[in-house]
Amino acid sequence: MKKIKIILLCLSTLFTINVNAQTKSTKFTIQKAATVNVADIKEDWNPVVQNIEMPSPGGNGEKQKLKAIKDSMSLVYPKKHTALNQKSKMPAPPAPFLGQNLQGNLYNSSVPNDNDIAISDGNKIVSVQNSTVFKYDINTATSLGYISLGSFASVLANPNIKYDPKVIYDPIQDKFILVFLNGFTDLTSSITVAFSTSNDPNGSWNMYELPGNPFSNGLWTDYPMLAMTDQEVFITGNLLYPDSSWQTGFNETIIWQVNKNSGYSGSSIQAMVHNNITCVGKPVRNLCPVKGGIDTYGPEMNFLSNRNLDPQNDTIFIVNINDTLGAPGQTITVTPLISPVTYFMAPAALQPGPGVQLLETNDSRILGAFIENDKIQFVSNCLDTATGNCAVYHGIINDISTTPYLTANIISDTLLEIGYPNISYAGSGTTDHTSIINFDHTAQTVFPGVSALTSDGLGNYSPMTTIKAGLSYFSVLTGNERWGDYSGSQRKYNQPGRVWVNGMWANASKKNTTWIGELSLSSLAGVNEQTNTSVNEVSIYPNPTSELMHVSITIEKSDILKFEVVDVTGKLVKVLLQDKVKAGKNNFSFSTTPLANGIYFLKITSATKEVLTQKFVKN
Repeated sequence: MKKIKIILLCLSTLFTINVNAQTKSTKFTIQKAATVNVADIKEDWNPVVQNIEMPSPGGNGEKQKLKAIKDSMSLVYPKKHTALNQKSKMPAPPAPFLGQNLQGNLYNSSVPNDNDIAISDGNKIVSVQNSTVFKYDINTATSLGYISLGSFASVLANPNIKYDPKVIYDPIQDKFILVFLNGFTDLTSSITVAFSTSNDPNGSWNMYELPGNPFSNGLWTDYPMLAMTDQEVFITGNLLYPDSSWQTGFNETIIWQVNKNSGYSGSSIQAMVHNNITCVGKPVRNLCPVKGGIDTYGPEMNFLSNRNLDPQNDTIFIVNINDTLGAPGQTITVTPLISPVTYFMAPAALQPGPGVQLLETNDSRILGAFIENDKIQFVSNCLDTATGNCAVYHGIINDISTTPYLTANIISDTLLEIGYPNISYAGSGTTDHTSIINFDHTAQTVFPGVSALTSDGLGNYSPMTTIKAGLSYFSVLTGNERWGDYSGSQRKYNQPGRVWVNGMWANASKKNTTWIGELSLSSLAGVNEQTNTSVNEVSIYPNPTSELMHVSITIEKSDILKFEVVDVTGKLVKVLLQDKVKAGKNNFSFSTTPLANGIYFLKITSATKEVLTQKFVKN
């Protein structure tokens, strides 16, 4: 069994410096550009004129700089294929249970996926990747459609390329917000912000366009990130000079602060853009907004950053906006913290395939964060210096409201390279710091897929749960392949202990597609999936299914078994068969045609005990 390695858990010093950034704030009033009813969109031409490879965060000049850094670091920290012993100060928490999981967005003739996901309390999923939106209804186990960003925004009459989607669910208003970018130059750049008017992603959306060059100074917006408070939505982005090298291309990271309720209603929205966010005269770049844990929070919003382009560093920045836009006492502060655990530039990761097949990992910017119980937990790509492999940096900022200090771990596996993580709160209560961390995985002998683990927030980590195993290696580009840029994660707000995620995996055609998975701290309510110890092996396939379900089951001794289908409440739907089954391997199949689309459980029992209960989906 593979083991997870925890490296260097310790406390940061309490030495922090509060720096009042000399930020500038500019107000905008943005009128609604259009309203679109997704159900009315009948055609989706999805025109694409682009390289197969989507732009790298920070531009191609930065990509060359990163390659030079990583090449030099690989000489110091070469990849080693040796098993390492796991050490943990307390027993590891249990691995997350995998519930419903399904194919999300399909390959869209470009890489990487840039995944994100949102799920409503009413069980509607919106999953995004470059440059498509996939919608799914969990209640009926049916797709609600697949649409390109270009078709989604066709009412805007904006012909520029659309990319980098981000999506978020608002548990207060029971609505969705979708953000994506348009254009790659100062003359074409804009940020589309779409507010759903209901909890139906196939209903109406109010569309707004924020300027991608808000100061009319020759810049364009790249790499959006998204979070919300009780009253507002925050969008961060990098301002870049067109066609510039890495030394001159990056200008600064800005924050858009927007009244979300006006967007839901379709009235003009008040927005403010904050810029000149610096520390000791240097811009604080690639700001990651910190989402809520159990729920949204506010009126303040926190953001995190690090020195993501350094080969190694130990500084983490907290940027805090303390109040709503236009509030008389609004302030923006920058607080640098020193981590006790150094983070390193993530190396390119290995995958199977002919020759040396590397997956690019970009820099080590912070990719996900949440706040709960006066702690901010965050994750990023990193290097495990002991193995030379790509790993996950997991930091925890404690006592955020008083005197913040850091603890940190580097999470690594004895076989897998893991990267592009995200994180959501999965606990309940003021003393529960549990989170679920999801990520993409790969190895020289393991096809790229998606996995997750549980953290107790105290420095202990569960074994990994495989959400989706890859079926091949990536083969889209000439040279190194792109691997992620980011993955999606959201707590299921009305079901504590559950988190929905999506990530990038390799299908049998060697293409990058999206897989969606439900993770839980306990087995599913209503009907619990279980397998009796007398069963040596069981598999149920295909799952989801549309016509015929196959079950392969190996039992220790002959027994009379009953095969039943029950619904999610435990109500009997059909007794399929009751007969003697021989010891050893047996194959059982049944037609699912009589079933309505939805979620069911196959229940197998003997006269004295329950042998198996396993979930399947009819679609």
